[in-house]
Amino acid sequence: MPVKASNQKTLMDLTDGYSVILTNDNYTFLGDTDSVEGTQSTTCQIQALQGASQVACEVGEITTPTGLSIVSNGQTPIPTLTITATAALTQSGSVTIPVVIGDITINKVFSWSIAFRGQNGQDGKDGTSVTVTSTSVTYQVGASGTTKPTGQWSTNIPNAPAGQYLWTKTVVNYSDGKSTEAYSVSRSASDGQDGQDGTSVTVTDTDITYQKSSSGTTPPTGVWSETIPSTAAGEYLWTRTIITYSDDTSTTSYSVSRNGTNGADGEDALNLIITSSNGDIFKNTAIATTLTAHVYKGGAEVTGSALTALGTINWYKDGSSTAMATGQTLTISAGDVENKATYVAQLEG
Repeated sequence: MPVKASNQKTLMDLTDGYSVILTNDNYTFLGDTDSVEGTQSTTCQIQALQGASQVACEVGEITTPTGLSIVSNGQTPIPTLTITATAALTQSGSVTIPVVIGDITINKVFSWSIAFRGQNGQDGKDGTSVTVTSTSVTYQVGASGTTKPTGQWSTNIPNAPAGQYLWTKTVVNYSDGKSTEAYSVSRSASDGQDGQDGTSVTVTDTDITYQKSSSGTTPPTGVWSETIPSTAAGEYLWTRTIITYSDDTSTTSYSVSRNGTNGADGEDALNLIITSSNGDIFKNTAIATTLTAHVYKGGAEVTGSALTALGTINWYKDGSSTAMATGQTLTISAGDVENKATYVAQLEG
């Protein structure tokens, strides 16, 4: 069927960055002269956040040294780890804890130390336990969420570009001259302008140009002009809208109207406009909106039986030639849009 009018609407889904918090990321076990004394345990809960919202997570496989075991209770959304040390553990150290959020893995680090008891001297007195003397926290941006960066660490939190990872390094120094290092990492939002909390992108520029064509279904390939050209009877006037966003991405949409052919009734041009009840940009798949196709003839909107008489409104998604729905409205729900989707409404008849 011939296309009498057409337009499109692009919807975007943005995602907040993930961050993971360990409620206990370092622990000191009591020791005898050369190892952990007996069997000792501590617990640690894991909380995963997407922006400021809590999300479910799981714990991947953890590799531990002899004398140390870490077991997850498998509960969701907040799993609890039980960390147990035995007399076979003789050195301070750290282990990587992989936290799985959907298809993303963020590695956290749990570190431990052993407060050894000093050797007995002639006076028979025990040595003094080890104490923490200082703690430093520094930051660095890295391209990997599993391998810590090798560049310069800073005491100031740097801005993490979209898709990059913000690493935090915590160094604890003890009175026996030893120290431990612990790392945590959070992922910047893929589409967020500020990166650290997935702030929505903003529109930086809008460019509207025009071109006439003999086709009402295929955008013309000639030169687009900022001035509206005159069209002869039966020709189509195309409008191209390019929206540029603050993350350097852009969307291109087209609308088309037909100059009525000369005839006894002097037909008015048809134009179609799509509106979205809840905007065009959403976050974290929280998509709920209704697209409505409005058809105008000679500047007045056509509704009811008059619209039915003109033809049928068909909806297409992402360039498909097969209509996904028919009617003046189209409901879009969570899961319908992955990052970005373009919906085209065509009045056909």
